[in-house]
Amino acid sequence: MIAAAGVVVGEHDFTSFAAVDPERVERMADADNVQTTNVRTIYSSSWTREGEELIYTVRGSGFLHHMVRNLVGTFLLMGKGTVNMEGLRRILEARERTAAGPTAPASGLYLVGVEY
Repeated sequence: MIAAAGVVVGEHDFTSFAAVDPERVERMADADNVQTTNVRTIYSSSWTREGEELIYTVRGSGFLHHMVRNLVGTFLLMGKGTVNMEGLRRILEARERTAAGPTAPASGLYLVGVEY
């Protein structure tokens, strides 16, 4: 799980990790000059352990709705042995939300900061 965090670093289409929101596509289509893309750049992605806690830290150009929670849910499957490194790569390439793990609960997850 810890080594797998690096798989998502770089520019990727994160559709597999985006919340399914058909209304978003409709809203974005109605907006003028708005590009609807799920491509984001992740600059860093890492897991650390502090005592009994696992801490996931991610920095990127932007995030889709529930993207980080869906990444965490998938990484947890990797920790349980349900998904391996190649499976994570296939999930990322699938661009299909049903390919990825469950959405991690919001409890315990928080935004540390926003940089411009």
